[in-house]
Amino acid sequence: MDMKIGCVLFLVVILTVVLVASTPVPKVAAAPYPIIYIKADGSIEPATAHITSFDNITYTFTADINASIVIEKNNTVVDGAGYTLQGPGSGTGIDLHDRNNVTLQNIEVTNFELGIWLSSSSYNTITGNIASNINNGIWLSSSSYNTITGNTASNSYTGINLFGSSYNNTIAGNTASNNSYGISSSLSSYNTITGNIASSNSEVGINLYASSNSNTITGNTISSNSEYGIWIYSSSNNVFFHNNLLDNANNVEVSSANSNVFDNGLEGNYWSNYTGVDVNQDGIGDTPHAIDANNTDHYPLMGMFHSFNTSLGKSINVISNSSVSGFTYESPGTIRFHVSNKTANQTHGFCRVSVPYEVLSDLFNVTIDGANPPYWNYTLYDNGTHQWIYFEYEHSTKEVVIIPEFPFFVILPMFMLVSLLIALSCKGKKRKVRLYN
Repeated sequence: MDMKIGCVLFLVVILTVVLVASTPVPKVAAAPYPIIYIKADGSIEPATAHITSFDNITYTFTADINASIVIEKNNTVVDGAGYTLQGPGSGTGIDLHDRNNVTLQNIEVTNFELGIWLSSSSYNTITGNIASNINNGIWLSSSSYNTITGNTASNSYTGINLFGSSYNNTIAGNTASNNSYGISSSLSSYNTITGNIASSNSEVGINLYASSNSNTITGNTISSNSEYGIWIYSSSNNVFFHNNLLDNANNVEVSSANSNVFDNGLEGNYWSNYTGVDVNQDGIGDTPHAIDANNTDHYPLMGMFHSFNTSLGKSINVISNSSVSGFTYESPGTIRFHVSNKTANQTHGFCRVSVPYEVLSDLFNVTIDGANPPYWNYTLYDNGTHQWIYFEYEHSTKEVVIIPEFPFFVILPMFMLVSLLIALSCKGKKRKVRLYN
């Protein structure tokens, strides 16, 4: 037994060494390729660089730049204003080492070995950037509490990469497509990967290697990846739910005997290869979706997962076998969206909707094109903070409206009328008192 354990440990060490050895070492391009510095004192070096700042806080591109940028100042915003940072095919585009509270936005970074590199950096925001034709588009190493949101990473080896004890980072709402690996996590823990699109990558959509301890992968659309939608190696205790896994060569591959969680105890993931049925009409498959002996989705979704934000800062989740579009939330409590058939021969649709109490109270009404659906259940589930409802319809393009059972425009006049009646009653009593005095 000891010899077997020793062999396994030896294999893990060898694989880790191979991974590290095969990973390109990030470095700023060597001279004579120019380097622009945003210095700790707020100055820009050289002063002739196409970057301007009026307050030594916000730095804005004024033209395309053929250089690397090293940021040595915390608490800054670097805005590319849609301009391009062009590399020589090597080096690092933007280098943040030991930096805090830096925002990088609206920059197109291309033709570097590494596009945007955060090393030993925390509480930074990388948003609205484009990284393309780069070995690693956005790279985080030994960095924590950063937010990577709304970026596009394409035509690279790895679009977005968490490496080497990166933890508590949020990777949200990015598009990582047409890379070899879309989003990769190696030797990293406690990160949240949510609401991203990882599609049409030549190898893997989302990859976890030696990354354990509650990485949360939720609400992502992972589609048409050539080898695996999700590839998990030597990683355990991660949580996957509300992901849409569509038409990947293999939706999920777990290459080691590790256990992960593929649902949140109520809802799991949508699997394009799931063949189960939903006899009890709740939007959840009646039988679990087994991945392997150690990994099972106990609550597979019967339709794709959608999440919509509201003006109240709360999200409404919709699981549906229909196309869902045109979502609006109208305060103080009206939800509208449209459903349409995905294919010409689809005749039947359903929606399973999760509504926070802050958005709608516990009594509300559902209409489809102005009429109540033939089958619906608004008491499907209630956990004290959210309610789940389910309804069905025959297909064409339809408008769904969910409103309070007594909407505001009815409640307000009723409240005013009752208040008036109470006031009149009080006046009558006062008059009677005066008559007898």
